[in-house]
Amino acid sequence: MLKVFDKNLVPLGILTDATEVQRRRRINSDYDLSFQVPMTSEDYVDSIRLKGHVQDERGQFYVINSRRRDRKKLKRMALVSCRHVMFKLADIKMPYDAYVGEAFGVSISTLTDAISDATSGVFTFSIDSTFDPKDIKDFGRGNALQALNFVVSTFGCEVDPDNFVIHLKERIGIDRGLQYRYGKNTMGLTFGDDVGALVTRMFAQMKDGLTFIDLPASHLTSEEQDLLNTVPGAIAGGLIKVNYLISPYAASWSNSTNTYYDGEIIDQNIEDPLELLEATRKALRRAEVPQLDIHINPADLHKIDPEEPEPYLGDDVLCVDEGMEMLDIGARIVELVEYPFAMDKHASVNLANFLKRDYNDIIADLDRSKRIVDDLMTGGRVRTTAFESAARQAITDINNSKTELIYPEDGGILAQDKLNPQRQVKLTAAGLGVSTDGWETVRAAVTADGVAAEYVVGILGEFAQVYANQIVIGPFGQTIGDGLIGSAGTWNNKTTLLTSGGIYTGQVTTDQLIAGVAKISTAMIDSLIVGTNVGLGTAKDAAGVTTIIGNTVTTGYVNALGITANYVVAGISLSAPSITGGSISAGTTINVGTDLTVGNNIYVGNQSSNTAKSIQFSSAFGWGASISYNAGELTINAADDINLNAFGVIGVNINKAFIGAGQINGDNIAGQSWVQNTAVINAKFK
Repeated sequence: MLKVFDKNLVPLGILTDATEVQRRRRINSDYDLSFQVPMTSEDYVDSIRLKGHVQDERGQFYVINSRRRDRKKLKRMALVSCRHVMFKLADIKMPYDAYVGEAFGVSISTLTDAISDATSGVFTFSIDSTFDPKDIKDFGRGNALQALNFVVSTFGCEVDPDNFVIHLKERIGIDRGLQYRYGKNTMGLTFGDDVGALVTRMFAQMKDGLTFIDLPASHLTSEEQDLLNTVPGAIAGGLIKVNYLISPYAASWSNSTNTYYDGEIIDQNIEDPLELLEATRKALRRAEVPQLDIHINPADLHKIDPEEPEPYLGDDVLCVDEGMEMLDIGARIVELVEYPFAMDKHASVNLANFLKRDYNDIIADLDRSKRIVDDLMTGGRVRTTAFESAARQAITDINNSKTELIYPEDGGILAQDKLNPQRQVKLTAAGLGVSTDGWETVRAAVTADGVAAEYVVGILGEFAQVYANQIVIGPFGQTIGDGLIGSAGTWNNKTTLLTSGGIYTGQVTTDQLIAGVAKISTAMIDSLIVGTNVGLGTAKDAAGVTTIIGNTVTTGYVNALGITANYVVAGISLSAPSITGGSISAGTTINVGTDLTVGNNIYVGNQSSNTAKSIQFSSAFGWGASISYNAGELTINAADDINLNAFGVIGVNINKAFIGAGQINGDNIAGQSWVQNTAVINAKFK
């Protein structure tokens, strides 16, 4: 039985006196419930209120919209008419900020979310099929039901409401195996077929009179290509050169007068040639066969036998009645009138072989309660000839750009590679991003914060400075080949290796090198100026030696355990525990703090010169001592004694001596005496 609720859906009870309960549904159109109730019954007096609600056996709510009273003598009856709660959308105005003048690539969920928001979330939508994004214009001008009509017509969907949850599907109903056969479950029927609108060649135009001419023929099915190939020039160079499709039934209907039965669709809301091609294909399918209109009065066997299939709106059925020339005709339930609580009354079914009724009729039916449908869909055309040539070119350019540009639901502009759809570039207010995996990850991005990329390929241009926390060449420190790094000069055409451990290259030329620590295996330096010290570290070779190799080392101070050099020049001083070299040259005095050990000879001055030379032992007053040379004469000078001590057999051997006044072995010697070839032992000169 029917349940009754008040306007706030608060339960009031059950309508026990309701009779003649009838439910009428039509695809994308009517969804009504009506019943009769005596005016003298408690049901009418206490429960039936305008804008109240009733609920049928399927759990669906209906709004009580009208009561029609009828008197027959003493009998007073009220006919109550209700509409499904979905039609409450007509009572809700779309907010001004939900209006969309024009938008491209809009998803169906974007529009249904706007409708749901307008109802404060009371109505929600379930998108049960996949619908491609559409370009929309003039959405949200009227009420929420008009907005739903816009969605239905734009996306070609069918409505299946479940109270306040509205399901949108590409096609409602299924094939449950239901058959209407005369003599089994059919009590009466009418059957008509009509070819007045038969079309076997469908022409097409979209916005601004454009077509799908020059679209690649690969977008056609093999059957469509075969049919167009029968027309010379229809396909040339792999491109479609006509703006029509041909039906596979064209030959069956061809005659001496009509080779084809032509029709045309003009849809100003379509701007994509592929979308136009699909729309043409669907329109031709609907019009290429006779339109069937079948009305059946079946026997509702399912009411007495649960095993029998029950008819549902949108279901596919099979009709068999040889006497009515119905030989296995497949059709679809487009309208269903049911009597759910009467066992003696059977449903009334209308069948058709086309997908939907005309959208103009559907919209008028959906919104007729408000009577505010003012030519929502017109057949008028907008031609670019009414605009300047610049506007025509702008439209053409925009349409051309849409072969690669997509306008995502979440905003921005998405450019998709036609050859590899996974390669995408997206532009938003946040920046520009590049992806190669369908936007699962971002390979590179340009934002207000800078450039983030795995690779930067090409000429970057001239920069005052380049900042980088880290520069990595490949995951394993791969090399940069010769000549791949260039600047105002060159990189010396040397292979350069950049790793986490440092930079390795054949040669680095720079005006200035500033580093906390620079580790160089081999350095070729024309001039090295060090502010304080040069430390060679602790690394040593097999002999335990750390080596500096160079032509010249110029410094104020060298501190080393050892210096091995062919030539050492010390401008001020040279200090080392050990100095080994072939030649030591100093511009000033060489001071040896301890002993000086000479392997063989000590040479004083230039050996080919007879200039004065000397070895000074002390220059202190009263203690002076030296050995001097001048022009072949050697002089030993001492402020005190000169002692010559020899402990051998011969002693001091003097080949020739000129002795002034003095003593030898205590004997006085006259001044300026010559002593020659005389052995002198322990001689003492005073």
